[in-house]
Amino acid sequence: MSLRAALRPATRALRVPAAAPQHARFASSDALGQELLAERKHAVEHAAGSADLWRKISMYVCLPGSIVLGVYIYQIEAAHIAHRDHELHENDGKVDPGPRYEYRDRRVKPFAWGNNSFFFNPKANTNMDELE
Repeated sequence: MSLRAALRPATRALRVPAAAPQHARFASSDALGQELLAERKHAVEHAAGSADLWRKISMYVCLPGSIVLGVYIYQIEAAHIAHRDHELHENDGKVDPGPRYEYRDRRVKPFAWGNNSFFFNPKANTNMDELE
């Protein structure tokens, strides 16, 4: 047995026991307790006021704003679709391919399903099978 192992019980006996933990007293006096309760009440009232403010902002600003913005965007998109349909009517139902640039719609090899992309829309995209 080593010297260290032999002295271990003796050193344990010399240790001073730890003092019992002191518990904090939150309301040691009545005045301090009343102050704490007043702070809590103020926090609850403030939270209620803030929640009411944001509810009013959501109901009277955000919701009508979203509706107005939705109507505005709908009108823009309706005009865009009408313009696209007008161009299709002028070109006998075919999409104008526009200028051919070497970097535009470049296909090194066809997709597994053909030359058109997976999101091909015949009303909006050029049919790559017809160009070749």
